[in-house]
This record gives sequence, C-alpha cells and structure tokens, in this order.
Amino acid sequence: MTPPTLRPQASEPAETTAAECSSGQGRPAAIPAEPGLDKPAATAAARVSRASLLLGGLGLASAIFVVARLLESWRVTSHAASHQISIFGQRLSYPAANVDAIVIVLLAAVGLVVTARALTGAVRELHASRRFDRFLSAERPQALHGALLIDDAQPRAFCAGLLRPRVYVSTGTVALLDEAALSAVLAHERHHARRHDPLRLAAGRVLARALFFLPALGDLVERQQALAELSADESAVNDLPANRSALARAMLSFSDSPARGGSTGIDPARVDYLLGDPPSWRFPALLCVVATSVLVLLFAVAVLAGQVASGSATLALPFLSHQPCVLVLAAIPAVLAVLAANYGRRLRLRPAPSATRRPGRRD
Repeated sequence: MTPPTLRPQASEPAETTAAECSSGQGRPAAIPAEPGLDKPAATAAARVSRASLLLGGLGLASAIFVVARLLESWRVTSHAASHQISIFGQRLSYPAANVDAIVIVLLAAVGLVVTARALTGAVRELHASRRFDRFLSAERPQALHGALLIDDAQPRAFCAGLLRPRVYVSTGTVALLDEAALSAVLAHERHHARRHDPLRLAAGRVLARALFFLPALGDLVERQQALAELSADESAVNDLPANRSALARAMLSFSDSPARGGSTGIDPARVDYLLGDPPSWRFPALLCVVATSVLVLLFAVAVLAGQVASGSATLALPFLSHQPCVLVLAAIPAVLAVLAANYGRRLRLRPAPSATRRPGRRD
C-alpha cells in the first residue's frame, strides 16, 4: 500500500494484479458515528471485509456443491450405452438426460469456471507478490524508523507482502517530507501492515474475479480499499492528533511532486477527514442482500434439480478408439506439451528485469 496520498500498490508490481491498500477512486458514502466508538472507519472496514469474505466463501461453496451434484446425477461408463444411433454403418452413442440433469450441467459449468478462476487468481496474486518481494530485496533496503528504505528518487511509501507485510519508503519520500509528515506517513502504512491489508484486499480481488456473476462483490472490494485508507488515516491521527495536519501536508507534497505517468491525485474523502469532517459511510446492506439472494437461489435450484436429475453418457468414441482409457492416456502428453509451449512463449515475451518498469504504485 502506499502513502496516504497515493493510490498505490500494496503487494505486487503495477503491471499485474497489485495488492493495493490505497484507493484514490470513489468516495465512501457514510459511516454513521456510533456511540463509544472512536474508530468508525476501522469498524466499517472490518465489516465490509467480513461481508466480502463471507459472500465469496458462500459463492465458492455453492460452486463446489453444484459440481458434486453433477457427479451424483450423471452416470458415465466406458462402454457403449444403450442410447445409440447408426450412421453409415457406424454405431454412435449419445448422452441421455432429462431437463433437470441439463440444468445441473449448466450450473456445474459455472461452478467449474468459478473454481478455476479462483485458483488461477490466487496463483497470480501469490506469484506477483513473490516477484515484487524479490524486486524489493534486490534494492537492498535499509532500516529506517521501523520501515525499509529503498533507493528511489520518486516519492513512494507503501505496505507490501501478503503473509509478512512490511512498510517501505523511498529516498525521494524522505527528501520530500519533513520529519512530522514522514512520521505520519509511516504510521499510516504501519496500520496497513498490522491489519494485513495486502492479504485482505488480495483475497477480496480473487473472490470478486471468480464470482463474476456477483457485481456486488466487486463493489464491496472497492469500498473496502477506500475504507482501508480512511482507517489508516484514522489510526495515525488517533496515535498522535498532530498527524492530521502532517498527513495533509504529505498528501499535498505527494500530489505536487512530479511523478512518472502523471499526477497521483487526491481522494476527496480522505481530504474531508483530514479537514475535520468525521468519516461517513453506510453499510451496503442492499448489495449484500441481493448477492446472498442470488447465491441462495442458485443453491436451491441445484438442490431441487439434483433430486430428480438423471443423465448418462459414455466415453466410447468409435471414430477414435475402442478403448477410451488408451485415448485418455494418449491425450495427457499432448496437453502437457501445449501447456509447456504456452509457458515458454510467455517467458520469451516477458521483458528483461532491467527494462521492467519499477513497481510501487498505480496512478
């Protein structure tokens, strides 16, 4: 994550899926102040994080359930089935199923897509995080006030690392900010590290991408990003009231500093908070209800259809082999060869490390 003023990356390079803990886009709506609570932004961020993870978990569970119903309701044999037709003397088998079994197949197809997207998304996040960690380690960072100092003339401050989040600050930031502003920025980023915000946001992004049929989940993750920044500002101000003006100075300094790729921009909600307005946001109950209703509906359809679904198919393919197992075994090397060729092509297209744009934030 980045400084209170940037919309940066939290745990991976800018060119891929960055684990960002900052959000310069959008503005949270309204966190009603609750009696006895001096951390409304932190409370709201925790609620949204729990809601997104709960919805994502329910979605993945539903996907796995419909795939299980597919295996229960369909019978697949390796020999020719009774439902056959004869074309030009060739006996061809075809699957037979009732309407409920077809519904299960369609739901299971969605479930398989969701599961595959979740797995590939998690692998991409882990790979990007580890690559970014290696990049930062190559910079040989030095300890500075509990953070790690990297040699970079561009002003940057962020929290990176999924399992072991650490705070990084650039030499450009140290040169740009006064001591109080730098201390406030580090307090902001340390809050992200304590809460493991890079991991929280990475998990939210993976679930939102996997459950593509739930737009509400993506909206929750966006709100979670914005609230994570407000919560970090709130924590820094609670630690030391003078950090309010120090964060404002840092925000203006980062915004005014020349940056590659354009200006960094300022989040209006954070400006309002630093000017003294209490953070305001209202929990998106309607979004959560709609998303939950969709998941419950899909689950109910899978349960009801699975009770009467009946389908059968065969692996016998007369034009290719009379022994389907031989055909499957022969296909395995071909699939592995295609995957290896695709991986080799991606390696050739990957730019050299020296030519790769230095990650750190997304403007």
